[in-house]
Amino acid sequence: MKKDVLTHWCITGIIQLGGGIVIKLQDIEFHQKAAVYPQLADYIKKGILLGEIVDGEDMPSRRELALRLSINPNTVQKAYKLLEDEGFIRTISNIRSIAVVTQDTKERIRCQLIEQQVKTFITDCKSCGMNFQQTIAIMTTLWDKI
Repeated sequence: MKKDVLTHWCITGIIQLGGGIVIKLQDIEFHQKAAVYPQLADYIKKGILLGEIVDGEDMPSRRELALRLSINPNTVQKAYKLLEDEGFIRTISNIRSIAVVTQDTKERIRCQLIEQQVKTFITDCKSCGMNFQQTIAIMTTLWDKI
């Protein structure tokens, strides 16, 4: 990870969803050099992938989540809109949002998150002057060690 990306702020607390599901806000780290709403959307996607957010689960209201995270409600709205556009949550009558979780949903999230990480890795390797063969050699060496 690049040194300039390490500047972040961390939120503490939890939000309990219906059915006892918990979003662990203490794990959210927003990097200052990137927009907050896609970071929040990614965090919620990770919660879905890990089974912390299940199908049909009520999501926190936009205001509640914004208050807990000390961010603008419009930022939460943008994150929810992004998640809605991708089919990961559904809003019912502009009143509440629920998670939409299927095996297909989890697989799409897994692919999206891995692709983001791989792109970052490749960009970092290229910025260090590494070519394709050098990058693959490092990956091959580390694959069995991890």
